[in-house]
Amino acid sequence: MKQFEDEGAYKYNFYWVLRRGERVDVKCQTCGGHAYIEQCQDQMQWKCSACYAHGVEKPVYQYHAKGNCVLCERWFNIEVTDDKQTSHKSTHIDCPHCGAVNQTQLHSKPVCKRYIMDTRDGRDPIFGMELYFLDYVRGKLVWAVNRAHLNYLISYVSADLRVRRGNVPLKTASHYLPVYMKEAKNRDQMVRALTKLLHKTG
Repeated sequence: MKQFEDEGAYKYNFYWVLRRGERVDVKCQTCGGHAYIEQCQDQMQWKCSACYAHGVEKPVYQYHAKGNCVLCERWFNIEVTDDKQTSHKSTHIDCPHCGAVNQTQLHSKPVCKRYIMDTRDGRDPIFGMELYFLDYVRGKLVWAVNRAHLNYLISYVSADLRVRRGNVPLKTASHYLPVYMKEAKNRDQMVRALTKLLHKTG
């Protein structure tokens, strides 16, 4: 009987893979070849191993118009989200207290993003690039963020008995897998698809 010992809950989460200094394998949006996403200092970037195309995460800013109203003199602090307004250093803002129009300077600050979001529909949450290790079994998506994740999935799916480590918290890495990847009736097809992905070049 083949036994498998499960791992920690967020080990293969997109954010935590990058935080550990590992890479997420994706399909290049320029040539369709093997590319990867990595974290360089505080910035996410992708590079293609085939055509050498690359890209960096664009910074996201939050804009606020704040000051004292010219009419009622009450303080206001309003978030501005309209791209037409945020493209200028100052904008017209209606006072939330009295409705008077104020010409107000915009203050910007970078948004501190926490990449708690994970891959969705086989794509990364930053650049929207398709994962490199991706296939379908019975019309349903099968994916892995990198080779280590792929090896984990093969071991997990092919195991006859799955156990949890003593020091692993309530949730494990398999907790976040869709049910169809864990069902015994799909085991053989799932293992074949994952093994095929393992032998993918790149």
